[in-house]
Amino acid sequence: MKKITILLSLTILIHCTVIAAHARKLKLVSAWLFEERNGTVAKDVVGKNDGEIIGKLSWFTYGKFGRCLRYLGNPDSYLRIPHNDVFNAAPYTFVAWVKLKSKSWQYIIWRNGDVWPESKETRHIDIWIHADGFPVFMWTAGKNSGQIDGKTIITDDRWHHIAKVYDGNSVKMFIDGIMDTEMPSEGTLDINESPIWIGANPNNIAATGLFDEVGFFTNALTKNEINDVMSIGLADYATVEAIKKSTTTWAELKGGI
Repeated sequence: MKKITILLSLTILIHCTVIAAHARKLKLVSAWLFEERNGTVAKDVVGKNDGEIIGKLSWFTYGKFGRCLRYLGNPDSYLRIPHNDVFNAAPYTFVAWVKLKSKSWQYIIWRNGDVWPESKETRHIDIWIHADGFPVFMWTAGKNSGQIDGKTIITDDRWHHIAKVYDGNSVKMFIDGIMDTEMPSEGTLDINESPIWIGANPNNIAATGLFDEVGFFTNALTKNEINDVMSIGLADYATVEAIKKSTTTWAELKGGI
């Protein structure tokens, strides 16, 4: 029995070491998987950037991977993640799975302060949904303001993967693993010290639907890498980075909360 336990521990150690190398390669620095069943904290399973639920959001059983977070379109309800300089990274990739209802004007992620209108536009990450159902990426680079209007409607109450990739020179929009459009950034994106809002912004615009597998990489992911993240899920990239223990499997975290 002792030999079996040692062998199992060694197998898990090797498995986790491989995953850790994979995570370091992609530079995943924060991931919110929404596996909690109660409470007002969404754990960052990689870093220390836990999010606080403001208002009324609910944990929901049927996410894209495991559980998820449900939004009811209340503008005073969102996930707030405190500022960390890591979110000013250049390059970076932001990813999320969303399942949105058909509704005018919704928000995915806002990071330019807790009040509206903001005193100065310093938009490093800004994604919202147009009334017609397509995503919009916005950013600020010095005196230049950039905006990408997507071509894909994602407010159809189905799961869609959204990724914003900034490589230092351009901004790319990926929807469901396919590059929807790309635009030069026209300079280095502005940085700020604002918190992240997931699912709303201070201008009373909020999401209606489900959010799952939100992640931030300090790396411009390729199309193939984005598709791997989509199919495998962030958990496999986060495991060892999150727990730093060789004998704990992600299944224990994912299913035992």
